[in-house]
Amino acid sequence: MNRVLFLLLLAAWVEIFAAEAGTRAIEWAQAEVNAARESVSSAEKRVEAAQSDLRIAKEMQNDTQILKDPDAAAVAREAVTVSLQGLREAEILLERSKALVRHKERLLASVRETVSSAKDAKGILIPLGGEVRRTLNNAASVSDTCTPLRAGERVDVGSGASAKLFIGRGDGQIDLGENSSFSISSEGEEGLEAMLSQGFAHVRAKLKHYFGRKFEVRTPAAVCAVRGTEFTLRHHLHGSRLEVLEGTVTVRSSSKDEWVEVHGGEWCEILTAEGIRPVKKLNELRSGNDDSH
Repeated sequence: MNRVLFLLLLAAWVEIFAAEAGTRAIEWAQAEVNAARESVSSAEKRVEAAQSDLRIAKEMQNDTQILKDPDAAAVAREAVTVSLQGLREAEILLERSKALVRHKERLLASVRETVSSAKDAKGILIPLGGEVRRTLNNAASVSDTCTPLRAGERVDVGSGASAKLFIGRGDGQIDLGENSSFSISSEGEEGLEAMLSQGFAHVRAKLKHYFGRKFEVRTPAAVCAVRGTEFTLRHHLHGSRLEVLEGTVTVRSSSKDEWVEVHGGEWCEILTAEGIRPVKKLNELRSGNDDSH
């Protein structure tokens, strides 16, 4: 009986993890809609304030006409002109805010549709602007809406573009910067392996190992094993730069038999020819005391 109960709980647990990427993608998209709606509310208040300013300015102008004071009339006319300009700017801001809400609502609908129709996807890809390409088996396509991501599929983010990726079966969220190339090498019961072959990625993997599964992000120069971590990874001409914001990342050099643990608040470079350079504090990097390549 206990064994059956354990297996049922295990099956339910795995199903939760399998659906979690989609759930988090929807939650993120809904939060984007909520934030856009708040901007509309703020813009509406700004329009109301601008309308009030204009009414007061016009009342002042009427008063100066009654008093027949040329100097006061000139000041009142200027106040009306300024108030009209402020109202126009507020109305433009409101229209832009409403357009943003419509855009975010379309994005949310796209995410929901993708999640409901792609239960077996290894990840959910959300292009955020610019050209984002997906390539599988040498067949490339441009993605401008939310799409599922399969194991072995590569995402190429163009110049000035960005994308967000939610990875299935775990709490992985990856923000890809411009000129990045990223792929999920494998995703199964043993864990997830991903590859950043070029560019920049901001990785959040808040859950620790569960059922012995691993979460690894590779570059041509390094292998980063993740444990409840938030970090950024950038691959450049000579190697890779790792910055750990929270948690711990175990880094292995791809060219040399060496590894090191990098903790929250630390960073290091892994050079293709030289291997792992000394781990340093992030505040040294932020203050400009960086003598790396």
